[in-house]
Amino acid sequence: MPNLTVVIGEEIRSAQEEEGRIIGEILAELELPVEQPCAGRGTCGKCKILHEHGLADPDEIEHKHLTAGELAVGNRLACRARIAGDTQVVLAPITVYSDKNFKASNRYKREKDVPLGLAVDLGSTTVAAFLTMLDNGEVCAGGASLNQQAVYGADVISRLSAAMNSEPDALRLHRLAVSSINQAVDSLKLSARIRQRIKKIVIVCNPAMHHLLRELPVDKLALMPFQPHQLDAIHGGVNLLDNIVGDDVQVALPPLVGGFVGSDALACLAYFQFDTAPAPMAAIDLGTNGEIMVTDGKRILTASTAAGPAFEGVNISCGSRAVDGAITQVAVDGKNLVLDTINEQPPVGLTGSGLLSAILAFCQLDAIEESGRINPDSPYTQPNPDDQPGFRLPLTAEGKIWLSQLDIRELQKAKGAIRAAVDILMMQLDLQPSQMSRVILTGSFGGQVDIGAALDLGMIPPVEMDVVENIPNGAGLGAATFLTEEGFARGVRIAQESEQIDLDANMEFINRFVDGMGL
Repeated sequence: MPNLTVVIGEEIRSAQEEEGRIIGEILAELELPVEQPCAGRGTCGKCKILHEHGLADPDEIEHKHLTAGELAVGNRLACRARIAGDTQVVLAPITVYSDKNFKASNRYKREKDVPLGLAVDLGSTTVAAFLTMLDNGEVCAGGASLNQQAVYGADVISRLSAAMNSEPDALRLHRLAVSSINQAVDSLKLSARIRQRIKKIVIVCNPAMHHLLRELPVDKLALMPFQPHQLDAIHGGVNLLDNIVGDDVQVALPPLVGGFVGSDALACLAYFQFDTAPAPMAAIDLGTNGEIMVTDGKRILTASTAAGPAFEGVNISCGSRAVDGAITQVAVDGKNLVLDTINEQPPVGLTGSGLLSAILAFCQLDAIEESGRINPDSPYTQPNPDDQPGFRLPLTAEGKIWLSQLDIRELQKAKGAIRAAVDILMMQLDLQPSQMSRVILTGSFGGQVDIGAALDLGMIPPVEMDVVENIPNGAGLGAATFLTEEGFARGVRIAQESEQIDLDANMEFINRFVDGMGL
């Protein structure tokens, strides 16, 4: 009988199976995770897996539910794909959603002779895609998907380690990156006619995503002295998206700033105009990796710190992404809490912003101490399902969403890393909080975080509230500016002018990190 191999990150499961059997049925028997909302009837198209070899050709149902791009990267439906010999498949989260907030242009519908471009932000957790006008960079549509590489771990170190230790894993991480980009582009739901007008794609990402996407050696990037294999820009012609886009489409990658700071931060620098800043300013891209950018109006300093996935609602006991019912804000009303949820639906979990404001609320109720320890004597403290102290949200016996001590610690570590990085860059430029004319919070978390909570909990320095602003999608919208030749050249120039500060070599970082964990 044929051998079936299922790859889930660095775990491999094997089984002997009969030829012609449906993959979805086997995965269910093996108790392996695969989403099948329609119970395998082939009507929802959600049970996507990544095929490496051995499956029979796609049937008409798969052709109906899968795009040409998905089929090109090897996506198949587990409920339809059948074994045709020794088979190998990869399980990864293939989830598409759209929470991109920006001012969109409809000009592409009116002026049908203007070529179009795609700006892609390949993040560690989220992959965003934006359709733009190539003549002036106007953004027309945006969408996103989850980075399927998360099956190898939420952090980039785990992924780099897997790629360094195994050539097959390195190839899979590349394919998962390409598949994630394709899913993000598919989330735009572009017609065939619109797709034919796309002539250029720019992809920005951090150094780890850049190297995994391009299949570059990662040994120097993953280990001391943490140097990239290549910094240079790729202007076009790189065959990263073969069979997904036409042969006439240029795919360009802007340069990296350094081994820690990538072209995603560079895109933020361009979009927020750091190269022409008239006064001190800072931008913080808050996500699994936190990119910090500070200028005094002359020098541009950058740094990256591993904030962890707490800002994305990951590794939180009741964490949630931006879905209906996800808690985005928690406020104190007397002795009660008021919860804001997406689309005012019943609460289902905590987003990163909800986590931050929930912790602030319980601090205001003296239920969480300055050290981050849950006050055991607080009337709000209850044993959670693991019999550990925690809090219910809402504050009723029926409240099923928990905030645990470990959740608080995850947030403390994330905010401590961000605060330490900002403080060090400001110190290098001899800047005081009172001198900052502008502080921008961007990224999937930063674009919607509660500014008051960020200030009150000390995640950012004590600047005046009116200088802080949320601007979503800085990296993606900055990537859109790189689609023109002039914009791309400007990005190269900014990369050359920017300085990367290596926090791992900074003796002050640990002390400031510990101080920054306080609430």
